[in-house]
Amino acid sequence: MIVISSSVVLSPDDDTNGNNPVIGWEQLVTASNVSATTEAATWPARNLADPSTYDRWEGLVGSPAVDEYLQCIVDRIDPVDYVGLARHNFGTAQIPVSIEAKATSGDPFTEIMAPQMFGNDAPIIFRFAPVSYYALRVRLQPGLQAPRCAVLYVGKLLIMPRRIYVGHTPINYGRATRVYNGRSERGHFMGRRILQESVETGATFQNILPSFYREHLEPFVQNAQQYPFFWAWRPQSYPNEVGYCFLTSDAKPVNQRANGMMQLQLDMAGVV
Repeated sequence: MIVISSSVVLSPDDDTNGNNPVIGWEQLVTASNVSATTEAATWPARNLADPSTYDRWEGLVGSPAVDEYLQCIVDRIDPVDYVGLARHNFGTAQIPVSIEAKATSGDPFTEIMAPQMFGNDAPIIFRFAPVSYYALRVRLQPGLQAPRCAVLYVGKLLIMPRRIYVGHTPINYGRATRVYNGRSERGHFMGRRILQESVETGATFQNILPSFYREHLEPFVQNAQQYPFFWAWRPQSYPNEVGYCFLTSDAKPVNQRANGMMQLQLDMAGVV
């Protein structure tokens, strides 16, 4: 799910609005700048900086009784405008989640995103107005279980200049399964075993200004050769259709028009 702060001004008259696709690829969280209030010995907070969805952070078993904080020291001049979370239990454990930040090391933390309750454990994007912060933290209020989370991203969103209208499968509906069908000698159906499940989709972007591709898209494409990213295809209309994705083929721009405008195809699979 993507949660958009009221501080983000979204106008339908602008070239970009709340339904332009967003990509959360910039990652400022590192093993050395992230910390948690508590952590299980085998699942420390530094795992949040690893893009793997297997290695994770877990709070201590008794920690549902108190607030947990996942903190990242950003300490840079360039603004940030999103926090991404994946492979968590905040929905099933009914854990209220909010975002707090401070501008300098001496400031107190203040709330920039109000507490949210989620209906499932799908990836989450918190989007807020771009501001230069010293530190951000995710506040996890007490829930039914000790909290856990595998991925924490903090950075600046890539907002695509063109919206997607037709021909796109939302990532959470792009089911791809590898199955074994059991049949008897007489051809009777004897059951079906799912061997592997995943979700896949693709997005085609056309008429991209050459300057936009070179300045904004090419750094993402280079990064995505190795690292996953958060993806929301139409955030304002379909906020629940968010994925934590990785490319399944090389993204190669094509010179589309004589004026230099470009086309790009993104094929991806992911966790929803």
